[in-house]
Amino acid sequence: MAVSISAGGAHAVEDVYDDGYLRLEHKSYYMACGGEPVRLPRTEFLIVSRLTRTPERIVSSAELWRYAWGDDKPLNTESLHVYIYRLRTKLAKYNLRIDTMVNVGYRLLLRADSPT
Repeated sequence: MAVSISAGGAHAVEDVYDDGYLRLEHKSYYMACGGEPVRLPRTEFLIVSRLTRTPERIVSSAELWRYAWGDDKPLNTESLHVYIYRLRTKLAKYNLRIDTMVNVGYRLLLRADSPT
């Protein structure tokens, strides 16, 4: 899997995740799958954005919460579950899946072609 992640430098290149299928432009809140733009509300985008920063690796619920809601709002796992449920529904059409590791966190599986 070829992945391009660019971060600022002298020329301040946009922070981008691109594996050839999924493209996420973190700073401009842009997401596309297979060239098709995917529109997500801000909080859902932030969750996906955090998951793509460490693709296919578990991200703790607390880390996802901090990334999407900030440090000043206490973790609400039920609310996070609702957002993950909504994202699963939306991302399934693009063959992307969010897995749960109970009592730990979540991970984004890229191009989950078919269950094995």
